Amino acid sequence: MKSLLPPSLAIVGGGVGAVATGGSPMGAALGAGAGSAAGSLIVMDSTAREDKKVLIDAITSGDVQSIVDNKLKNAKKDGFFDSILVEIYGVIKLCVIGLALWILVPMLYTHWQTKKIKDGR
Repeated sequence: MKSLLPPSLAIVGGGVGAVATGGSPMGAALGAGAGSAAGSLIVMDSTAREDKKVLIDAITSGDVQSIVDNKLKNAKKDGFFDSILVEIYGVIKLCVIGLALWILVPMLYTHWQTKKIKDGR
């Protein structure tokens, strides 16, 4: 049932975004993206909460083997390649932000200078 949360929130977000912007596809897309992101965060939070509950139960009962098994299970789930991919995605995100700034800053500066020249300042 948790797996249905992000798509259903994306549908609701898309509908709300379209209504809020008067039927604009851009508003619908932004609403759908925000809804899907919210659903993913909710699912991740509940999964992390379950892992922490198992760890707390193991700590309070003094079960060392259960703590070790829980850590190994998490390490198998988030293995070496997964951690490398997360780092690569982080670098790609930084590159995209840098590229956007590389393109947008000169455009905004040129617009500002043109407006300044046009006004005669």
